[in-house]
Amino acid sequence: MAHRIDQTGMRRKFGIIALAVLFLVVSASLVFATDATSLIKKEPLQLRSNIVVDRETITFGDLFSNSGGLEAIVISNAPAPGRKLTLSPLVLSRLATDNARQWNNVTNLRRVLVKRAGHRLSNRELSQLIKDEMRANGTSGQYEILISSGATGIYVPTNGGGFSYVQSVDFNPSNGGFIASLVPYDGANTVTLRGRAWAVKQIPALNRAMSVGEIITADDIKWISTRADRLGVNPILAEDQLLGKAVRRSLRPQTPIRLQDVKTPDMVSKGELITITYELPGLRLTARGKVLANAGAGDIVRVINLSSNRTIEVTITGPGKAVAISTQILGG
Repeated sequence: MAHRIDQTGMRRKFGIIALAVLFLVVSASLVFATDATSLIKKEPLQLRSNIVVDRETITFGDLFSNSGGLEAIVISNAPAPGRKLTLSPLVLSRLATDNARQWNNVTNLRRVLVKRAGHRLSNRELSQLIKDEMRANGTSGQYEILISSGATGIYVPTNGGGFSYVQSVDFNPSNGGFIASLVPYDGANTVTLRGRAWAVKQIPALNRAMSVGEIITADDIKWISTRADRLGVNPILAEDQLLGKAVRRSLRPQTPIRLQDVKTPDMVSKGELITITYELPGLRLTARGKVLANAGAGDIVRVINLSSNRTIEVTITGPGKAVAISTQILGG
């Protein structure tokens, strides 16, 4: 009977010990889990090495790679597109603490730079905006735009922000000067652009270099755009002013050509013998002459009348033919 009582007591002691061990295991697990969660929450924030935002605000998520649930919290307004903003490390540390996190400025940064992403408007884009507004205001024709001031460092957001546009252009056609008001994007301050606008002409030019005496054909002509103030004196503006003409001097491709740069092809050559004609009602005289210079149809050239050995002026009318200008030349 005593033996049985001892066994029962031992079973009871073993059960109590087992319950105690189980309690300790469960308690240790809970403590470990609590400590792990606490460690995660207290993990120091890690600052990103290169901070670029594309919105109008700066958040914890923009600055720190492990911001967790704080990523959407706004810290500051972002700078203008393409610009930079300086944040104080001391302020960032305080903001982290206020949100139950910690940021250790282990590298002793004196400032934290944040850049706003942006697209820089090129002179070409700005010039096109000015042309669009000039055209909308009834200014006809094509123009070349030169912006002299106001075009440096104009950025627009990369993620929208509306369209860039010129809201007004004050244009003076007499000297080409203009003042334009540009709105880069919605909510941005107006930018003043100043410069000049030159009228542009479409003119026929050569597509290759040509030498003296060469005859211009349709295959040699290319239309180009050039500023009107660069055309020079007596510019050629029509294709038929070039076709079939001979080059008087060496000409470069894709440059304006003047009337004096070309001529009608020569019909007679220096030293050539030609027939000279002088006509009056009921009278027609002819003589032979020697040409003293190359000449084309319609050109006035000096020749030697072989009958009188006198030098006279004639107008070339065709190959080997000319008409006398004065009645003196055909005498003996």
